[in-house]
Amino acid sequence: MPSLRELRKHLKSITTTEQLAGAMKTVSAAKFSRISAVLEGYRPYADTCRGLLDRFGSQLAEVMPCVNPEAPVCYVVMASNRGLCGGYNIALLDYADEFLAAVTEPYTLVACGKMAIAHFEGKADREFILPDVPDYSACADFCDYLRSAYTNGEVSAVYLIYQDFVNMLTQKPVCERLLPLADVQEDADEHPEPDDDMLYVPDRETVVRDSCLSCVNASLYSVILESAAGAQAATLMAMRSAYDNAQESSAALETVISRKRQS
Repeated sequence: MPSLRELRKHLKSITTTEQLAGAMKTVSAAKFSRISAVLEGYRPYADTCRGLLDRFGSQLAEVMPCVNPEAPVCYVVMASNRGLCGGYNIALLDYADEFLAAVTEPYTLVACGKMAIAHFEGKADREFILPDVPDYSACADFCDYLRSAYTNGEVSAVYLIYQDFVNMLTQKPVCERLLPLADVQEDADEHPEPDDDMLYVPDRETVVRDSCLSCVNASLYSVILESAAGAQAATLMAMRSAYDNAQESSAALETVISRKRQS
């Protein structure tokens, strides 16, 4: 039977854990709120760019073709910068390991996030660390590198492996293609040839080129936001659970200490 001094020492450690979990829960809640606001504000623009891809995918794909089909494929693994977020990173990195183990063709690997960098130490060809609440300017170098590697012929395709944010409780690891753009075959009945009745300002080449660039950047930045939102949601839920468990444990231990002191 532990002594009263040992019980008080244990209570102090539980209280410290409760305070740390509470502080991290508050920080994660604030970051998740900020990311949710950015994601909600960016979603209409991303949906518009997605509509452009669905409508003019074939024309946009011509602007950014694969210049070197023999080049390796680039896989980008996007994890969080910190742990203590439940199974968020474990599920993602296990999925990435299993996926890459099945790849038989040569590929290059880009690790994004401190947890991915640590996991693929010595294996990644390039490493990037993005903020926990990323704005587009902070992601510009990351976006430029992936786009330049494809357009310069260093890679033949770019795939993103990340946790798709479904809701607060669910994040699903997926692999999606960023480049090359989908070559959509337009339905002549639903989508007549646009050049016959469409005015391009200043000219068609400029509009199609800028639209292609916007669609690629929007697709990548949307994935970055989804990944960041999932990381903060997972951290928030993990710290909320830890905080609640610490509260219950401290309350139960205080009762034991009180009864032992009275006896």
